[in-house]
Amino acid sequence: MHKRSTLHASRTPGNVFAVILIGGKGKRLRPLSTDERPKAFLSVTRNRRTMFRNTIDRIRRIIPDDNIVVVASKLHSKLVRKDAPAIKRSNLLLEPASRNTAPAIMLAAASIVKRRKDAVIVVLPTDHYISEEARQLECLRKGIRFMQDRRTGIVVLGLKPRYPSTQFGYIKLKPGRLAEEAGQVYRAEKFVEKPEAATAIKYLKSGKYLWNCGIFIFDAQHFIGAVKRHAPKIYNILKSGTASAAAYEKLPDISLDYAIMEKALHVYCVKGSYGWNDVGSFGALKKVLRREGRSFVEKDGKVLKIP
Repeated sequence: MHKRSTLHASRTPGNVFAVILIGGKGKRLRPLSTDERPKAFLSVTRNRRTMFRNTIDRIRRIIPDDNIVVVASKLHSKLVRKDAPAIKRSNLLLEPASRNTAPAIMLAAASIVKRRKDAVIVVLPTDHYISEEARQLECLRKGIRFMQDRRTGIVVLGLKPRYPSTQFGYIKLKPGRLAEEAGQVYRAEKFVEKPEAATAIKYLKSGKYLWNCGIFIFDAQHFIGAVKRHAPKIYNILKSGTASAAAYEKLPDISLDYAIMEKALHVYCVKGSYGWNDVGSFGALKKVLRREGRSFVEKDGKVLKIP
């Protein structure tokens, strides 16, 4: 349970927005996760709230409801409204088709920049488990302050690896820290997809790689400019912040990493250290459930039900 006395502490400036993505069909968690009820709407914590609701409650501690935008499929609109009644309907962007993270984030950025041209956006996934929320929020604040000052480039959050995981992507850091945030902001050299075990061990030993936890912070106008340069088809269809169902079907199905991040010139990384798990496999899910004291029904290694 969150301490309500801290809910409004350390608020970010009024031009800071959160974009919460409800994406991914959770194919690796079937039949527990389905097209009609994807893994964002699973309850895995002892408070019995969904991962989506926990994400909302966590970011509300630093960003007000009016500045929280949710991007979801039309198929899941009722689930979103049930879980997040405080989020006004104009902040709920419903996609007529699933087209991965690059179009979803561009849709949100184009919508937000019409409200605040100086908007800074924090993009958050909903299928992650965070056990040390205060530490994560402090990392977000560092990234937001850095972007408020710099305004160009994209900030990502990276976590110090605790073991050589082959299930997560990695960020390689360039040598030398940036002084703006007391040595915790680095330049990112490259992004690496899920490595083989031997490579993951080398990454861990080198100290130059962090886990990529899929969180992005950027100036909205700068980001839209990057989409215009590197993904013009996405820009042309979504530059108004809305699109017809027919137009949306024509969008490429592509992640932000492939569409923008691999081509971006100025990528920075806030180095964090907090309890985190990408709930993307039954192994990871069972680890979280046991930590939270939740019972579950399993068969052949798969979780079939969480009572």
